[in-house]
Amino acid sequence: MYQRNGVRTVAVALATALALAACSSQGTPSDSSSAGEASGAPAAVDLTLNLSMQAPSGDLSVTNFTGGDPTIYLAVYDRLVTQAVDGSLVPSIAESFEYSEDNTVLTFKIRAGQTFSNGEALDAAAVVASLEASRQSEAHAAQFATVADISAPDASTVVLTLNTPDASLLYILSGSDGAVGAPSTLGTEDSKLNPVGSGPYILDEAQTTVGSTYVLVKNPDNWNADAYPYSEIDMLVIADPTAVQNAIKTGQIDFASLQSPDLVTQFPEADFTTGQSQPTAVGGLFIVDRAGSVVPALADVRVRQAINYAIDRDTIAEKLLGGTGLATAQVMNPAGGAFDSALDSTYPYDVEKAKALMAEAGFANGFELTMPSTVLSQTFDAVLAQELSDIGITVNYETVPFQDLYAKLYAGAYGMFWLYNGYAGSDAKDVQQVLNGSFNPQASTTPELEGLLATANAASMDEQGAAFGAVNAYFVDQAWFAPVTSATGYWVTSKDVTYTPPVAFGTSLLAWQPAS
Repeated sequence: MYQRNGVRTVAVALATALALAACSSQGTPSDSSSAGEASGAPAAVDLTLNLSMQAPSGDLSVTNFTGGDPTIYLAVYDRLVTQAVDGSLVPSIAESFEYSEDNTVLTFKIRAGQTFSNGEALDAAAVVASLEASRQSEAHAAQFATVADISAPDASTVVLTLNTPDASLLYILSGSDGAVGAPSTLGTEDSKLNPVGSGPYILDEAQTTVGSTYVLVKNPDNWNADAYPYSEIDMLVIADPTAVQNAIKTGQIDFASLQSPDLVTQFPEADFTTGQSQPTAVGGLFIVDRAGSVVPALADVRVRQAINYAIDRDTIAEKLLGGTGLATAQVMNPAGGAFDSALDSTYPYDVEKAKALMAEAGFANGFELTMPSTVLSQTFDAVLAQELSDIGITVNYETVPFQDLYAKLYAGAYGMFWLYNGYAGSDAKDVQQVLNGSFNPQASTTPELEGLLATANAASMDEQGAAFGAVNAYFVDQAWFAPVTSATGYWVTSKDVTYTPPVAFGTSLLAWQPAS
């Protein structure tokens, strides 16, 4: 039943965890002068970074970005705060931020003299316009659920008033939900493929071929432009991870993700540098129909627990992941304070226990459900279908192109599906992510969960790990999800690149630097 296929598995994990797939550093000036002219960067110091991504986003507008590789999006759009390579939050558009004593008012002071790449002023009013647009959009509204008001009392001050404390809000604002775009472009059709922000890079529309090649040129007016050594970033869409590995072997690129520790031996130390990534994402079955609207059986906690008992996580980790993922029964980052290794033994592989729970719930004869089959799930589809079949659950797969997946998930088309959720480098944000958007399209909750969340969000920084740990324990006990693997991986660079594995994968281009 099991076949070792780490290549596909980890490539999928990293892509879904918002990982950058490949990059290259070239120490000589670019052959194309248009990049330097478009960005204003001196041609004499041009450096080009070549990246690859598995699948591009079809919509790069402030209000509609719903997932996929965020590299272009986060390069073009700056945010009030950003997340550093080490996971810490650092001021960006805002030069400072401060919470009120009761954690319900968050005040930002905006850097003076900033502009968008089209020349529009980037002041407090422009920030409010973008955040309000996102707050009202279908794609991002759930992330702003705790925000009661966003205002600009003056040109250099932005104030977010919360209806309840939210420990994840700063991390939310540091990501795609907090993107700030030029006010005149908000809601326009052109912004979908020609985004205008104030970030460290500008998407060069003339050099870009949508769906194939994307060219970013340095924005010299970004407040932190000096921190970015590359004057141009060329991104190629390469779906096959094996092609990425072959490219680094032939010197076409200088960075690649490796899908198993066995592949590391193919890159001799004399020519390459290799290493292991930080945990990047949790992969598993996200059981979102807890009300039973699409699949009535999933409303019963015993059925959800049976699904967890039916999954042979250890064998999947050994046979399918080949050293690129650890078996887990929880959605939290192993590096975070909320993770509890003891919880991973909650659901040992036990088919008889699972069958007994199914019978207790009134489903001794099983039931059918439909799940999407995508590039993210194909490695696991057959195994999961067999394991669920062993307890009477028949899975019918519907092939869905990745670019269409999120729209269907947001629409609540499935009661359960395989997906990865990228770790955010924050317990609060990790919890927030799995309770919103595509991971909870029905916005299901319970009074007990709400109480645990209120305690965690109001906790001090020192107490948040334990407080969100209680939320994590509730998820596991109630089988809100059926996690399978905590994904990690390996990487290789040429000797021309210095790479620092980031705590939150895919959040910062500063993870890649020229080696000299």
